Amino acid sequence: MADPAGVVAPDGASAGRCIKRVRVAQLQSVGTALPPHVLSAEETKAVLPPLTADRERWQQLVDASRIRRRHLVVPVGELLRRNTLGERAQDYERQAVALGEAAARDALVTAGIDPKSVHTIISISCTGYMLPSLDAYLVSHLELDATVRRIPITELGCSGGVAALGLATALVRPNADGCALIVSVEPCSLCLQVAEPTPSDVMGSILFGDAAAAAVLTAAEGASGPAILSSASALWPDSLDQLGMHLTGAGFRFVLSPALPDLVCARLRQTVIGFLERNSLGLRDIGFWIVHPGGPKILDAAADALGLSDGALRPTWDVWERFGNLSSATVFFILRELQRSAPPRAGTLGVMMAFGPGVTCELALLRSAGWLAHGGHS
Repeated sequence: MADPAGVVAPDGASAGRCIKRVRVAQLQSVGTALPPHVLSAEETKAVLPPLTADRERWQQLVDASRIRRRHLVVPVGELLRRNTLGERAQDYERQAVALGEAAARDALVTAGIDPKSVHTIISISCTGYMLPSLDAYLVSHLELDATVRRIPITELGCSGGVAALGLATALVRPNADGCALIVSVEPCSLCLQVAEPTPSDVMGSILFGDAAAAAVLTAAEGASGPAILSSASALWPDSLDQLGMHLTGAGFRFVLSPALPDLVCARLRQTVIGFLERNSLGLRDIGFWIVHPGGPKILDAAADALGLSDGALRPTWDVWERFGNLSSATVFFILRELQRSAPPRAGTLGVMMAFGPGVTCELALLRSAGWLAHGGHS
């Protein structure tokens, strides 16, 4: 059983033996990057008519989404051209490398980390395709060591950021000398479908924005950031068709089932309680929540399932309203917003979660410290 205090009890040989301390992974920094082009809610309503015949209904959905603006990697006029899949792939490669490098440099500089000390780089993106993968380009651009372990995560959707935290935690715990760099890049707007868009495609054009984020994790002595104490993944049965993407000749097409909020209501509470129980905790022990905003109805469903107040999800709502759904990068933006607006007291336990295709719920247990704590330093 995991121990949130970061301590393993004696192995039973004798009560007088020393307690063994387990090295804890700590999140040293989070970096973010946004592309320069901004699309307001009013501008979104103005560009919807070519995508759907039911203009009034979709404009009402823009208002109901509560998203005030989103960032785009290219101007919306270019997105509305009937680009080929090859053209969009070229845009993706160029934008992903630039945004990923900017976010990674932000995280490395903030952490005061020498790029040569990075022993693992995990790249995350579900909104495009590159081979060599994004991390290979970043090794060169960031001047990481050529022997760095590279791990691309490409098919976990919005849950990829939380999953990467769990993976990075497992990789840095045995290594006190190095650190792991996570880089999430999601130019979601490049998936926009202009030719015969489905309702899910139009909904995606309303909800998703573009961004990149990065995080540095280490288990080195003297690290002072928030600790990642435990992580888990839960694949909810009989839900494979509710969330994801289909790759067609015209590009990616969104799969966004209207039944997702009901699924969250039905499954989330027991998933979270089970995760906490495995860590000898209950809901009452959690002092802050970082919930990936798949959409307003999904956030409302999560709040209802877990009994969360409006205040508990205020940082999540703030990010949603300012940027929209940034796929796997969103949870890192929420971490930044939590630090800015409502940092918890040092030692407070928190849960981070995100939902992805499967449908899967990825979870991480955090303990606030350092820059993510009231009075801490960034």
